[in-house]
Amino acid sequence: MEYLSVKQAAALWNISERRIVKLLNENRIPGAIQKGRYWNIPSGAHKPVDKRNTFDKNTQEKKVVVIAGINSDIGKELCKILLSSGYKIIGLYQKDSQFNDVIDHKDIILKEVDYFSRQNLLTTVQEIQEDIFGFVFMEIYFHLEDSFDFDYDKFEDSYKVNVFAANLLVRELVKKMNYESSIVMVSSIEAYRGSFGASAYASAQAAKVNLVQTFANIFTEMYGIRINSIMAGWIGGVMESDDSFNKATESIPMKRLGNPVEIADDIYLMLTRHKYTNGSSLVSDGGYLSMDAQSRTEDLDSGKFYKILDKYFTETKKGSKMWIISTMMENEWNEDPAERKFIQSNFDAVARGVEIERIFVFNEGEAYKYKNNPYIKRYLASDKIITKFVDLEQLKMNNPKLLEIIKNGWIGIDDYALLVDLPSDGTSRGYVTLNKLEIRKAKECFDELQKMTKMLRDII
Repeated sequence: MEYLSVKQAAALWNISERRIVKLLNENRIPGAIQKGRYWNIPSGAHKPVDKRNTFDKNTQEKKVVVIAGINSDIGKELCKILLSSGYKIIGLYQKDSQFNDVIDHKDIILKEVDYFSRQNLLTTVQEIQEDIFGFVFMEIYFHLEDSFDFDYDKFEDSYKVNVFAANLLVRELVKKMNYESSIVMVSSIEAYRGSFGASAYASAQAAKVNLVQTFANIFTEMYGIRINSIMAGWIGGVMESDDSFNKATESIPMKRLGNPVEIADDIYLMLTRHKYTNGSSLVSDGGYLSMDAQSRTEDLDSGKFYKILDKYFTETKKGSKMWIISTMMENEWNEDPAERKFIQSNFDAVARGVEIERIFVFNEGEAYKYKNNPYIKRYLASDKIITKFVDLEQLKMNNPKLLEIIKNGWIGIDDYALLVDLPSDGTSRGYVTLNKLEIRKAKECFDELQKMTKMLRDII
């Protein structure tokens, strides 16, 4: 690395040598090295801003905001807000990415980047010569994972974009900012909740939250900037037709998905207002986190659902208790190989010392339909699985509210997991939840059903 002397740096930055020495003593020139009485200053070091000055309000130059991920729905809405307020925008987008519609405006400069390449990002930053008022990182890399066939390359790619690129861009662009500048990192509530199908994405968002707090500690003192995070919830737009997004509205107090323009407005306020807010995260999720009502997988097809069933039954240890409701759906107790394997896993589990208690819920008048079912016969012949029955018609009369909890049945495992059946409509088989509230309600329902049970062998 090449270095400058104090005298050379003073000439290059057009400030006094005395001022250079003061900045060095304040540790405001990153990378500078002191050797005895002399200083070596990296030749590529950016001139520290004067904390006593802000952007010249009388200049005709428009303030510049850099947006990483400009081609996202939120990015395009943020552009509209910034342009209407008189800002100039430098927009970064991943090479080969698709634009749903063209962003074309005289005050927008677009730069194609490769978020997976450190050198490409460094080169892009070096090309930006303007002083920067704001930087917004909203680029997102999301990959839905298969826990049974995990892709480690995709996991690393997620961190390269969501964390490594964000870290590099903040650390390099902050050198071009001054005491009035602001940085906003767009993250996700997945950082607080975790994820069943996107562990890389969720953990990367959590890392970004910590980076925001760390950057506030370092760069606010060094450069005077503010940095905060927007934690976005379920936002409609491109993925609004996704069934999991539509179902998420049930767990949102506002009973709707968020709009990209709402998140863009939050970003704009963080950039231009909230002058004493620093190192903080604004949750914009319609109240989703406060509900604690998701904490579950997406709806799983039969293949994935049975894989997870098999995993839980195989790994559940001696002494654990399974409490199960069966409603005799059409897709239960058939000759499907996965269903046969699942039945066998029940008996393998009890052989290991797992306690299983199952309550069947159906109309007593239809008991004749199940007399010759081989799986029912096997349950009745076992003295290790407690098998009981509740009449559906009696339940409707005496405690119909329990049906709202039972729905299509489920498998409870101790107090930590619930494997929930879904209607046999041919698309989804079930989902898994670790949500404590949902598990507690199911267990209370199971205990309430015990008060009206009969032994299944007395019915069949």
